[in-house]
Amino acid sequence: MIDSNIILIITAIAVASAAIYALYSIILFKGITRKGEDLQLTTKNILDQVDILYNKKEYALVELLATKYLERVPGHLQVRKFLAKAYLEDKKYNQAVKHCNIILQDRPNDIETHHVLGKCYVKKRFLNKALTEYNIVYEKKKRDKEVILTLAELYTRTDQLYMAVTTYKELVSLLDKPAEIADYQSVIAELCEEMRDYPNAFEAYKARLEIYPKDVETNKKLAELYITIGNSPMAIETLLLMLSFVTEPKMLLWIFETLVNLYEQTEDYEKAIAYAEKLLDTPGSDKFNVRDRIAHFNLMLGRITDGIMILEDLAMMSQNAFDITIKLAQAYLDCEEYQKALDKYIILLDKATPKEAKQINAYIGDLYIQWSLPAANAKDYPKATELLDLATQYSPVNPEIYYHFAYNHFEQKNYTSVVEFITKAMNYDKDNLYIVKNLLLLSQAQHELGNFFEEKKALSDLLNIDPKNAEGLYRLGLMYVAHHDVKNAEESFEKAITYDPDLIPAKYNLALICEGNNRDRAKELYMEILEQDPNFIEAKTALADITNGG
Repeated sequence: MIDSNIILIITAIAVASAAIYALYSIILFKGITRKGEDLQLTTKNILDQVDILYNKKEYALVELLATKYLERVPGHLQVRKFLAKAYLEDKKYNQAVKHCNIILQDRPNDIETHHVLGKCYVKKRFLNKALTEYNIVYEKKKRDKEVILTLAELYTRTDQLYMAVTTYKELVSLLDKPAEIADYQSVIAELCEEMRDYPNAFEAYKARLEIYPKDVETNKKLAELYITIGNSPMAIETLLLMLSFVTEPKMLLWIFETLVNLYEQTEDYEKAIAYAEKLLDTPGSDKFNVRDRIAHFNLMLGRITDGIMILEDLAMMSQNAFDITIKLAQAYLDCEEYQKALDKYIILLDKATPKEAKQINAYIGDLYIQWSLPAANAKDYPKATELLDLATQYSPVNPEIYYHFAYNHFEQKNYTSVVEFITKAMNYDKDNLYIVKNLLLLSQAQHELGNFFEEKKALSDLLNIDPKNAEGLYRLGLMYVAHHDVKNAEESFEKAITYDPDLIPAKYNLALICEGNNRDRAKELYMEILEQDPNFIEAKTALADITNGG
């Protein structure tokens, strides 16, 4: 029963309102049909009424009254302007546009109408048309902040970023409130960043910081911008300044992480460790990852023991310590503790997936190669060979293994074996990663075997791949000398020292040739050699002979 009464009351109110609305309209229009002076008076009353109604936001009544009036007096542009504005406010944009265009046919310079039309186009998302209208309005209202702001927004939305920035700057010049100025400086900075106009972006961020020097977000963006352009010192300076007023844990986390990254990039590992330790004490940090990085920084500083201790702890803590153990093995390898490195790899190999096992086997192959080097340097070739044989068990197609076999045989003057192993190395080197050094060693072995055709082919192949290879050019020069081709030998030695001025053997052999055809050049070369190596006896003797007229 109560619900029925409420419904009746609401219905009565709605009917009464409609009746009042209709009566009001009739009263306002009651004199519209009069002629002469009565009509002029009625027109003034209509203008007064639509003005009052418009200001009271009674847009529906304005539309009703103005439409009725314009049916009888279509040329009254003031009434039509009220109608257009009412349609705009009532979100009837097509009708508003229609009446604006009618007005502009008679009054093309009516700025208020252009403004209404521009607003309609903004609402309808006809942005280029809106820009046209707002530019017309701007010519008459150059200090109108609303017009300038809308223009700036339109330029932004149409990707005319340079014009947007220029217009926002003009807006800022008209503002008095620091808060508004600061907000628009942020907008300018972000637009400049988008255009990669970094100088103006910096200027805008700094202008905002003059108003709010401790604004965290702006300082953050400034630091990020310094990082973008590669100015690590200024990025670090900005971050350190932020530490003087930032207290929020999430932002502190970002600052410390960024400082660690920057100090790592600049190879200041001491400071990287210092801020990584601060990061450890910051809520939300990935403590495992941070300790891993501290271990890495210690290793980079040569503190192998400290780095290994941290990695050993992390390996014990982790359920899946694959990556950490790999790093740990590499750390042992770096300090030439080959057995400990091998032990770590073997531990992983016992529980590795097939994919992981393939990777670990490759690492073990590389480990045995490195393990063989000290033995080879000590001319303990049986030991070196034993280690390389072990390498083949884990990584049988690793071309580096066979290169080192070949090199060891070269040192032992077993040149036929060198050719065999280099051939195998090149067959396994599918991507030609080591082709240059393989061809160089092959050419040397063929030279020692007296196979000059094969030597020349190896050198030609090498120089086709790397025409500026100084060692290859030097070896080519020696081959030409052996064949008494002085001209080509001289040209090869000249090229060799052009690409590597420190290659003394090439310089010395060139000087020997120049003694026969250009003694001044020979003297100059001997002097250069002695500047590089004062104990080069042959060069010293030759220079003395030339100087004394020998």
